[in-house]
Amino acid sequence: MCELGKRLKEAREARGLEIAQAAEFLKVRRAVLEALEDCRFDELPEPPLARGYLRRYAQLLGLDPAPLLALYPLGVPQAAAPTNPTTGSRTPSVVGSRWLWPIPLLVLLVLLGWWGYRTLDRPSTTTPAPTPSAPVAPPPPQQVSLRIATQPQGARVYLDGFLLGQAPLEARVEAGERTLRIEAPGYQKYEQVLSLQSNRNLSLALTPLPPAPPPTPTAPSTPENTPPANPASPTPSTGLVLRLEGTSWIRVTDARTGRQLYEGTVPGGTQLSYPLPVVVRAGNAGVVRVFVNGQDQGRMGNVGQVVTQRFGQ
Repeated sequence: MCELGKRLKEAREARGLEIAQAAEFLKVRRAVLEALEDCRFDELPEPPLARGYLRRYAQLLGLDPAPLLALYPLGVPQAAAPTNPTTGSRTPSVVGSRWLWPIPLLVLLVLLGWWGYRTLDRPSTTTPAPTPSAPVAPPPPQQVSLRIATQPQGARVYLDGFLLGQAPLEARVEAGERTLRIEAPGYQKYEQVLSLQSNRNLSLALTPLPPAPPPTPTAPSTPENTPPANPASPTPSTGLVLRLEGTSWIRVTDARTGRQLYEGTVPGGTQLSYPLPVVVRAGNAGVVRVFVNGQDQGRMGNVGQVVTQRFGQ
C-alpha cells in the first residue's frame, strides 16, 4: 500500500467508518474509494475527476487535501521514442568509380539550379498552412482562504456537505458559490450560501436550542436500540460494563452467535452493560473504561486508537 492509500485508510478507520458508509455519504461507487485506498490508480477515471474524488474523500475524513493531492501520480509518462535499429552499425556507403563520380554530381547540381530558377521566377499562389498551436492547459481553479470562528468553540464546519473540521479553523477552498453549514450539540444548525471570490473571515455565534419538553414515559428499550445511560448507577458485579469517559463510536457483538447488540456513537458519561462473552470495537479506545465482573480492567487503548477486543470465554 502506498503512502496516499495508507493515510486514507487509517483516517477512515479512526473515525469508525466502513468504506461502504463513506461511499454512500459521498454518493460515489465503493470501487472508487477502494481503488484510492489500494493505490490502484489505473482503475480510476481520468485524473481531473479522480483528483476531485480524492479531495472530497480527504475532506470527509477531516484531512488536508493538499498533501494527498501532491502524492497522487501526475500521469503515465510518455513512452520513450524508438531508437534507431541501425545505431551502432556502420552505414554502408555507395562507392563509385574514382574517375566517374563527379559526373552525376554535376548533373544533379544543374537540375537543382534549373528547378530553383523556375521556382523563384514564378509567383507563389499557395498559402502556407498555419502552424498548429500547442494545446493550452486550463488554469487551476482559484482558491481563497476561509477562516471561521464560532461561539461555542468546537462546532463542526461543513462546506458543500463535506466536513472541513472543528472551529476555529482556516482552510484553502475553491472560489465560487459554496454552502456553509455549522453544527454543535445543543445549538441550532446554521446554514448559509457564501459567494467566495476573495479571502473571508467569519465569526458566528450559534443560537442555543430551546429546552426540550419532559420525555413521555415509554416501554424500556433494548440495548440493541438505545444504550443505557445511567452514570450514577453502581457497576454490576457480573458481565461487561463499558464506562464512557468521552465520546466514542462503539459496536458490541455477541461472541457466540455473532448477533450485533449495539452500534452507534456514545457520548461521555454513558455506561453500557452486556452479558459475557462479547466482542467490542471502539473508535476512540482511550475514553472507554472496561469492567469485567466488577473488576476495573482499565481503558481499552489510547485516545483516537481503534481497538477490537473480546471479553469472556
